[in-house]
Amino acid sequence: MTIYLDYAATSPMRESAIDAYATIARKYFGNTQSLHDKGTDALGLYESCQRTWGDMLRVRGEGIYFTGNASEGNQLAIRSLLRGRKGGNREIVTTQLEHASVLTTLHELEKEGYRIRYVPVNRDGVLDFEEYKKMVTDQTALVVIQLVNSEMGAIQPVAKCVAIAKMNRVPFHCDIVQALGKIPLDLASLGVTSAVCSGHKVGGPKGVGIVWVDPSIHWESTYEGTTHQQGFRAGTVDVPAIVAATIATKEAISEQEKGSQHAENLQSYFREQLPEGVLLIGNDAEKSPFIQGVLLPHVEGQWMMLECNRHQIAISTGTACKIGAGEAMSAMRAIGIAQDAARKFIRISISKNTTKQEIDAFLQVLRTSMLSTMVQ
Repeated sequence: MTIYLDYAATSPMRESAIDAYATIARKYFGNTQSLHDKGTDALGLYESCQRTWGDMLRVRGEGIYFTGNASEGNQLAIRSLLRGRKGGNREIVTTQLEHASVLTTLHELEKEGYRIRYVPVNRDGVLDFEEYKKMVTDQTALVVIQLVNSEMGAIQPVAKCVAIAKMNRVPFHCDIVQALGKIPLDLASLGVTSAVCSGHKVGGPKGVGIVWVDPSIHWESTYEGTTHQQGFRAGTVDVPAIVAATIATKEAISEQEKGSQHAENLQSYFREQLPEGVLLIGNDAEKSPFIQGVLLPHVEGQWMMLECNRHQIAISTGTACKIGAGEAMSAMRAIGIAQDAARKFIRISISKNTTKQEIDAFLQVLRTSMLSTMVQ
């Protein structure tokens, strides 16, 4: 039986989400744009999910939109906010720790004439707040900073950063994918302009991204002529998947406090049991306990991932969206780790169901593999 330690990449669907999807797909298959009863029934479920997401995130539900995934959600939110900005501001403030979907969008915007300014981060992956304050000015069009990094789990001081952005009347976009259902999350308290999360990280189906954009903020559709979801995203919405993702997220949030304590206990145990020479990245006080980024002393991360797989243990060498890029991860470079060392990076990510026995099994493979490579 496989030991699964890659929950930051995706999670298995909850039975409740599977059941909900099947039921809704059979009974509520109408197009929410259709004017007949089947369409009205589907629209009612869609709007109910909007309100529920608003309640879960502590924001106005009419600002909730559903996309094909969080990557698409990041792209649409960033571009929609920029299109809605007036005055010709052309600077965007961000970090090099952002998700691949964000960095790709920013690289495209750079080609379109925007200047991208990257806030430096420390060895633990937390941004330099004093430098950030200097970078956000009246020339800034948008700030884009994630809440929890997907490779080392670093938590950024988003509320403090938002306060600076608001002083300069700058909108703030935040990727909260790795925070949802894992750490306390209140978008109203954070004060962000927009946020993106994903259903499949907490036991929902793949194919559902959730975007919130403050209804009081002006934005413009990325694609001309789009009519679905107030013009935010084109295409018929997948109501069964949206309902399933909503149910899964409600369950995840209800389990959050207990799950977080369990993850913190496992994080402490993992740190104590790490073999000598293995470096755990990040400060426990400033990171998510669900994500553990590790630098190995002797072997490349790709080799260790394959060795673990041979023992039926699933880990990763970083964010799945960056795999195959052929270079050290941007996050590792950002925290000052050289390219050769960055290739020795691996990540394990856990859930409320992960056990000490599973951690021990991984550590045993790690110790054995390190010993064999040292002997060679």
